[in-house]
Amino acid sequence: MNATEERMAAVLSTRFKVERGAIRSESVFGALRFDSLTLIELGLALEDEFGVLIEDGELTVSMTVRDAARLVEARETAL
Repeated sequence: MNATEERMAAVLSTRFKVERGAIRSESVFGALRFDSLTLIELGLALEDEFGVLIEDGELTVSMTVRDAARLVEARETAL
């Protein structure tokens, strides 16, 4: 996992109580039991953690942690 994925894993484990050992780059949010409402909450948590804007619906149950990290990284470089 890269640094962004590690920070995201910390958010997932502390704020959403996902077992740290279950979080990998290729972990799919749906498999981690995230639904659309939880993904909206995750988007807000990532906005707080990374200082980027994540629109409702941008995070999906089929995305991986790596996919979400790439989205965050793209937003950070656009700032």
